Amino acid sequence: MSRGKISLRWVVVALAVTAVAAVACSTGETVEKIVVQTVIVEKLVPGEKVIETVIVEKRVVETVIVEKVVVVTATPVPAAAEAPKTATENYAAAVRAIREQSNAREEELLGPVRNAPPNMRELLTALAKAIPPAIEGVRSEIASLEALSPPEQYETDHENLITFLRDQTDLRRRLLEASIAGEELRAQELFVQLSTLERNLASGLSEPFRELVFVSEAAREAGEVFGGMSAAESAYLDTITAGFQEFAKRAAVFGQRLQRQFSDARAVLEALQGAGAGTAFEAVQTVIKAAQPPPRFESDHKLLLESLEESVRLDREIGKAIEDLDPVHFVVSNFELGNSEPFVRAKLGVSQQVREIAFPQDAYAFRPPGPDVLDGGYRERLYTIVREFSARFGRTGPDYLLFNLGPDDAFEVVSRASPRFTAAVENAMGKVTALTPPDELRVDHNRLVAYFKDTLAAQRQIARAAAAAERDGIRDGIARTREVFCKTARGFSDAMKPVVFVNFGGPPPDRDLTRECGPLPG
Repeated sequence: MSRGKISLRWVVVALAVTAVAAVACSTGETVEKIVVQTVIVEKLVPGEKVIETVIVEKRVVETVIVEKVVVVTATPVPAAAEAPKTATENYAAAVRAIREQSNAREEELLGPVRNAPPNMRELLTALAKAIPPAIEGVRSEIASLEALSPPEQYETDHENLITFLRDQTDLRRRLLEASIAGEELRAQELFVQLSTLERNLASGLSEPFRELVFVSEAAREAGEVFGGMSAAESAYLDTITAGFQEFAKRAAVFGQRLQRQFSDARAVLEALQGAGAGTAFEAVQTVIKAAQPPPRFESDHKLLLESLEESVRLDREIGKAIEDLDPVHFVVSNFELGNSEPFVRAKLGVSQQVREIAFPQDAYAFRPPGPDVLDGGYRERLYTIVREFSARFGRTGPDYLLFNLGPDDAFEVVSRASPRFTAAVENAMGKVTALTPPDELRVDHNRLVAYFKDTLAAQRQIARAAAAAERDGIRDGIARTREVFCKTARGFSDAMKPVVFVNFGGPPPDRDLTRECGPLPG
């Protein structure tokens, strides 16, 4: 052991207290020896006293060196000697504990409902059972918060949180009534209002308080997206929400018309007649066009209006196809609606705040990647390619038989729509093949190239089958596209997953696998 002038270094190994004994020091002093930790001292100078104070089980421990003998002395520490927590720290700890308990309760009651199959009737039945205990839990949370005395810096946040909980309880009470009555359209409207309320809570809280309140991962992500916005920015997002709520109302009418089984595509179109097809995007456009975006959202506003102009045109085509009972025109126009250039540009280019509202189905996957992806090199370039591909090509490919098309109609739909999807695969494959991956991602890179090659082969198979009037060949190509996607999604390494997540990942709770592919094997 060195005898030089070296700083003390403590290496602590936890040990149980094994004995209490009296030790006679050369000074004649008697001390208690308590084995509480192993101490290695790298400064041994005979006769020199070295003192290092630490807290161990509420005792002050002094290391005294007498004639190279290390003696551990201990004396009780009065509670007052500990550094007292401030009122702000006590308040913060209390709020955090209340919110953690609330999050656990909400997850237990409403978690299964959020992940339920998208059948509206089943959803309302589940909500009718889950909402009452959830409301009682929030009442308890409000009472616990009201019993606290917030420090001055948190007074506004405290009141905002309580106001949010009261408003949330009121909306949930109305949602309960709609669920019991089976009012699907009213329930969907209330879902939007609840989502808007949560978004505005994030906007209205200070950043330190958000860290106390948003304890779940999903809530923290929402806080990062919507936190710190101005009143004008929040108001603009409310307008965007109102616009797309008009679309949701009309889509819900279509959904109600399509709840039963139909013999073929023409029967579907007959059911949709008179339901307002061709006007859904006009309603969105009217609301959003009148909005005055704050500087932060000027670019978003322009992209949305360009996308809506094209969507209105295609929506009118869909309405005409319904009135004409033309299934080919109907299906092709629907494909174009989700793949038009203005639509793709908007989906890729809007801010995450606007994307959460306008393109909620893509918001989670399209959230900004981390620094491990944005490296300025291979990962970032690959992410950009895969992201654009995801915006143009449905994850498991286009389902040309979705509307139970007759053979002749299916062949014509494929001949008109497939070139767009095939081109998206070819374009992405060419860009990915041109990249040079780092050694640690070479296997994943090759897996991705194989995915594009196999997907392209499946899409070309569909086109050949349509040209040869082979309906089974179309069906096999659709199934093959899905199979290739799911196999590829399961195969990526942990290092590659963040790079390709935008296309191959899934929403919570299936973050590592899309719901289209079902549960992980084994």
